[in-house]
Amino acid sequence: MSRGDYQALFSGRLYGILQWDRFGRIWRYLEDEPEGWYVRDFRKAALPESPMPADAFRVWLAETENFLRRRHREDYCGFLYVDDQEAPTFLKIFDPRKMGTSCGCSGGIEPRWTVSRMPPAREETATGESDAATEQSRGASLLKQLFGRRVSAFL
Repeated sequence: MSRGDYQALFSGRLYGILQWDRFGRIWRYLEDEPEGWYVRDFRKAALPESPMPADAFRVWLAETENFLRRRHREDYCGFLYVDDQEAPTFLKIFDPRKMGTSCGCSGGIEPRWTVSRMPPAREETATGESDAATEQSRGASLLKQLFGRRVSAFL
C-alpha cells in the first residue's frame, strides 16, 4: 500500500466505533496482528519512516487504551474510526477531550493518531498547502482568529 492509499483513507469515509466492546475487539485484533503498523502521532512533525516494531506496538496499544479510557469515562466510545470493522488497515483515533463541538464552528479537528498498514502522508489543503504548513500558520493568536471570523461574518 502507498502514501496515496493513506491519503485516500484519511480523507475518505470511515466507520465510527460507538461501543466499548467493539473498540475492545478491534484492539485485540491489533494486538494479535502487531507487525507492519505505522503509527502517526499528530503532536509530532515527523512522520514515521517505518512500521513500529511489534513489541513497541503492543506497548503503545496498552498505553493508548489506558489513556483513552481515562480521558473518556462514558459508556460509549465515539473517537475511533476504521476502514473495516473486522480487519482494519487504517484507524483514526481522536483525543476524546479535543474533538471539537457538534456545531462545527471549531474548525478542522485532527486525530491524535492514525494507525495504518501504509506509510503516512501529509494531507494537502484545498490551496495545495501541506498540513505541516497549516500547523505553522496556527501560531496566530486565538483572539485574532475569533475577531477575523466575526468581522468577516458582518461584511
